[in-house]
Amino acid sequence: MDDWAGFEAVYRDTSVSVLRYLRRRLPRDQAEDALSEVYLTAWRRRAEVRGEPLPWLYGIARMTVANSVRAAGRSVRLHELMVASADERLAAAAEHSALDRMAAAEALDRLPEPAREALLLVAWEGLDVRQAARVMGCSRAAFSVRLHRARKLLDRALAESATDEVGEEEREEEKEEGAADGTGRGKGAGAAVGSRSGGRRQQGRARA
Repeated sequence: MDDWAGFEAVYRDTSVSVLRYLRRRLPRDQAEDALSEVYLTAWRRRAEVRGEPLPWLYGIARMTVANSVRAAGRSVRLHELMVASADERLAAAAEHSALDRMAAAEALDRLPEPAREALLLVAWEGLDVRQAARVMGCSRAAFSVRLHRARKLLDRALAESATDEVGEEEREEEKEEGAADGTGRGKGAGAAVGSRSGGRRQQGRARA
């Protein structure tokens, strides 16, 4: 990357992967702008490149995403990005797979950013521990520990999501059953309280 021709070659080899990285973390229109910013920064800092350029570029992209999130004042949830890019013409099997990925994305959204990024670098970007550690700016040993902890956090978040879904389904079933037999808990309880109150008032009037 010492000269423009070498930089262009690196751009051709890596830009698709870097754009994919950005689109998984930013809305599509912001990702396009961020791509330009990543390579402008890379050109200015090209003397820092050591080894493979792609993990180094991911490191720049990570900082670019963080700056974009700060400027926008909010982070974009992975679930929102997946919904926005979902293809409505998905076949049934593919749709189930997409829903599974969205459930995982919702669980990932609950994790701290370093833990989430560690998982995404390995699972989505396909990096090994050495490459991912370089992106995160830490040692291989430190990244391995972070990845292990992140996986445990994700397992816990997925379990909590499953429990929440079961609880919501049970509440919906209770509402449907109550509506069907006219014994909905909230409405029935309110009516009972009203009748008791009314009865007391009427008895009070009769004694008066």
